[in-house]
Amino acid sequence: MLKTALARLLRDVGFRQSSQVLPVGYSEMAAPLIRRFCSMSLESLSSSKVDVEASYQGATDQPHDNSDNGSEPGHGANAVRKQVKNHEPKKKHGPFKRGRRGKKLPGRDGPSQEDGRHEMRLPGRDGPSQKAPHHEKKLPDMPFQKRFLFQTVLDTPMSLLMTVLDMWVKDGNCLERNEVLMVLFHLRKQRQYSKALKFMDWIERRRLLNFEERDYASHLDLIARNHGLEAAQKYMERVPEPFRNEVLYETLIVNCVCLDDVQKAEQVFNEIRELSLPLTVSACNQMILLYKRVARRKIADILLLMEKENIKFSRFTYRLLIDLKGQSNDILGMESVLNMMKDNGLEPDFGTQTMVAKFYISGGLTEKAEEVIRAMEVYVNASRDATRSLLGLYAILGRPDDVERIWNSYTTPKLEDFLAAIEAWSKLGRIEQVEETFEALVKISPKLTSKYFNAMLNVYAEHKLLAKGKEFLERMCLEGCPSSPQTWDAIVRLYVNSGELAKADSFLENVTEENPDRYPLFRSYTALLIGYAKKGDIYNSEKIFHRLKQIRYPGRTLPYNLLLAAYTRAQVTPYGFRERMKADQVRLTKTGIEHLRRLDGLQWVEY
Repeated sequence: MLKTALARLLRDVGFRQSSQVLPVGYSEMAAPLIRRFCSMSLESLSSSKVDVEASYQGATDQPHDNSDNGSEPGHGANAVRKQVKNHEPKKKHGPFKRGRRGKKLPGRDGPSQEDGRHEMRLPGRDGPSQKAPHHEKKLPDMPFQKRFLFQTVLDTPMSLLMTVLDMWVKDGNCLERNEVLMVLFHLRKQRQYSKALKFMDWIERRRLLNFEERDYASHLDLIARNHGLEAAQKYMERVPEPFRNEVLYETLIVNCVCLDDVQKAEQVFNEIRELSLPLTVSACNQMILLYKRVARRKIADILLLMEKENIKFSRFTYRLLIDLKGQSNDILGMESVLNMMKDNGLEPDFGTQTMVAKFYISGGLTEKAEEVIRAMEVYVNASRDATRSLLGLYAILGRPDDVERIWNSYTTPKLEDFLAAIEAWSKLGRIEQVEETFEALVKISPKLTSKYFNAMLNVYAEHKLLAKGKEFLERMCLEGCPSSPQTWDAIVRLYVNSGELAKADSFLENVTEENPDRYPLFRSYTALLIGYAKKGDIYNSEKIFHRLKQIRYPGRTLPYNLLLAAYTRAQVTPYGFRERMKADQVRLTKTGIEHLRRLDGLQWVEY
């Protein structure tokens, strides 16, 4: 459904019905809301609040970003239905978001029962939606046994999860380990970490499984993701001694690296050594990955330690080092690492070869890049990975004929092949070919997830095609396409790249407010920061920077650099800037230090 935040952005295009029949996927109450939103002025974007509490038929599930699933449970007994009806709070819908607490999106038949994927229904595949009373919240009478457990968990709102799971057990079901793994796989895939943690808590409290090493590690990871590193460390203290091994510590290191927390990562890494636990290549790789981001000079210490402990490099280790050398424009160093990899019996995979070719191209060594590409051409008919990589590489080299040749070599292209072709034609600026490829994709696979629609939005954003982007957004809404933080990111960049920062800012603010359990991508905020920094808009730069800190994104170097760029553009001294960075344990770059020196002594304006 077209909801508040997105609908406001379509006002310039306008939404018009070509007939008296509602588009498939809309209830009778949806179209008036769309028309009203589309006619709103820019000044009313941040102030207007419209009630979208309509109910719909046809529940569905969508991939969320660290969110709680809000659709109705797929199964349940009378007690559960009564609890839903009498005690569920009413929620407002977010843009594209599935109805919460029993409110269901139109035009969708629900998740596939075959593999748990959630795919969109295109017009003509479902019947028109019908209105349902606001107060009615019904649960299907299908017995629990007829559906997979993971589907039941996905379809159950957070507030009822434990109740529904208890009913599932009372109905005579026995929890198997493979079912637990399947549930966690789908929840993690959709980034529903809060629900995954609640599911694991339920298993532990009800003592339904004897926890093993991987169970404790999974539980630890979910606690770290939801409640932070300190909560995870407290959990480790109550893990039985036999299971408090290197696997748990490595899991904790991974979460430290995700947060760029150098101090905590080093503390956990040293604990592994102090406790005489086995030091593995995966733990060392995580430290290299962390240092590659924030402290490259420390990578040598990890490599020396690996040599001392006789820890062999993995493919990932070599890829990290190749990437490090390539980013530093050290082509000789990159080739040295590549030769070392081959000498140790590890042939570079297509991902590594693609990385090497891109660094050759960026370094102006086209002949060497072509040599790598020719080596990959041998596998065109044998490996789809090689073929997809070649599409991108020829696009970077600006060779449309080769892109077309590789694309025509496909006999039965798969979905990911179409995606690679769309990205390749986009790099070449061939928008017509991009659109033709997408329409061909729709013809062979009418059921598409938002991933493929997002790819088209990204094309329009990259080439600043605002009008086409708006038309495509209408199409997404009409076809009932679900959204995700990746969709929001494409919309934000579409408007930022077209110079409409106010609309992008308003949309991101609204979508965040309406989806408190789903977080926009980090790059969505940085896109806005870059836009405001170029204009020297300190007030809005500080506002976006503050939002970043509010939604759990850690203090990082990039936001500080962009914020400083805004002050530099405005020629205003950012008093207290060094102290702010020190408090967040963020180090100034050489460029940042130089900018601060130039700004010292200028007029200070407080915002």
